[in-house]
Amino acid sequence: MPILRAFLAAFILLALASPAPAQSNFDGASRGGVGRGNMGGGGGFRGGPGGGLGLVPGLLLPAIAAGARAAAQQGDDEPPPRHRRPRPPHKKVPPPRLVHQSAPETPIHPRRRQEAPRAKTASTRAFLPPPAGETRFLPNEVLVVFLGGASEKQIAALARRRKLERVQTRELTLIGVRVHRFRFAGDRTVPGVIAELAKEPNAALAEPHYLFALQGEAAKPDALPGKSAEPAPASSADALLHLSEAHKIATGRGVRIAVIDSLIDASHAEIEGSVAARFDALDEANAQPQGHGTGMASAIAGHRQIEGAAPEARILAARAFDGTGAPAVALNILAGIDWAAAQKAQIINMSFAGPHDPLLSQMLAAADGKKIILIAAAGNEGPQSHFLYPAADPHVVAVSAVDAREQVYAMASRVPYVAVFAPGVDILVAAPRGAYDLSTGTSVACAEISGIAALLLEKRPGLDGAALRSLLRASARALPGASGVGPGVADAQAAVERKD
Repeated sequence: MPILRAFLAAFILLALASPAPAQSNFDGASRGGVGRGNMGGGGGFRGGPGGGLGLVPGLLLPAIAAGARAAAQQGDDEPPPRHRRPRPPHKKVPPPRLVHQSAPETPIHPRRRQEAPRAKTASTRAFLPPPAGETRFLPNEVLVVFLGGASEKQIAALARRRKLERVQTRELTLIGVRVHRFRFAGDRTVPGVIAELAKEPNAALAEPHYLFALQGEAAKPDALPGKSAEPAPASSADALLHLSEAHKIATGRGVRIAVIDSLIDASHAEIEGSVAARFDALDEANAQPQGHGTGMASAIAGHRQIEGAAPEARILAARAFDGTGAPAVALNILAGIDWAAAQKAQIINMSFAGPHDPLLSQMLAAADGKKIILIAAAGNEGPQSHFLYPAADPHVVAVSAVDAREQVYAMASRVPYVAVFAPGVDILVAAPRGAYDLSTGTSVACAEISGIAALLLEKRPGLDGAALRSLLRASARALPGASGVGPGVADAQAAVERKD
């Protein structure tokens, strides 16, 4: 555009500055012109002053030069164009050559490669020696759970390496583990063996084999065979609990109550027809019925001379105690709970007490998660009692005992986790081979509350342990002399009649 403007300016100047010639002569050839003509004149295109168009070069060249200078000046006002350096063509760089090192890296040990995946489950491992001062466990046994990937060959190798004898293995379906019972000899201790097992990468848990004791008196000799013809003494349980009135509303029909105890005499008239299924964790041939289990079953489902708390309930009889008065090992109790859950138990009666057991705690939590109501005896260790389990577990309804005057039983554990009291002194119960006995302790009080729970489940099928605890406390009578705050004496009639 600047050059075009310069040319236009030059032509305008030419038109203004050149006079029109009177005569033009194109006869001769012009050396610098454009043609020939017959217009006359002299000189033609000779470059002189009188040559007409001979002035064009003199005017045009300066004009073009001036236009060029103007264009150059205008171009100086614009930024100069940017010049980019062309990129060099991409060259493929060959990979570096591997140079052999004189000192090779240390290879990873094969065992480390095997243990690496277990790092994710390391937090689930637990090796739990007994608390200081705890003695309620077998001095030469431990319970062990292995990681899921441990093979039978690895477990056997561990037993040989640690000089352990495996005497029993049980599947606990409720919590999805297999528990191994190991025995050891010599002067080793349970804490020492647990410390050894903590070094084994395949072990997930190790704990003492704890012991639990029934919480009632053993059957008296004069209540055994031949002594049942005399009229049975009146029981205070019916009157204190208002069972007769409650049974006009509910009888526990069809509710399944597991009784984990000693062997029950299912042929006794008081509970005949009430036992729906049986399990023997001791797996003992020709075992004889024992008094404690038979008595608890009758306190729940008695229907002859004894008015049980739930006469039409169904008993799931799980034997975990041998009936000699000796404590039961934890593994038999765990097996009983597992069996009860598989049998669709709605209530589990646990008239025993002992130390805190981590495996038992897991089982109780799993059972509670299935809405199984768990009821346990608070214990017979008196006012200075320590916490006893399973009653102290938060998933369990703990029961303590009162006498016929509604005074707390002298040997009943006075602990803050008690949910409710029930009659537990000189209560009429069934004994093996058609006999009767008087039972005292928190054991029988626990069985009575299990029966009342069955009455409530008949009326409220969706009831769980927490709701049962609240309902029992809300309907209980305050203990004499108490302010009404805290647990009272259970009242079956008031509980089943309650609308909220």
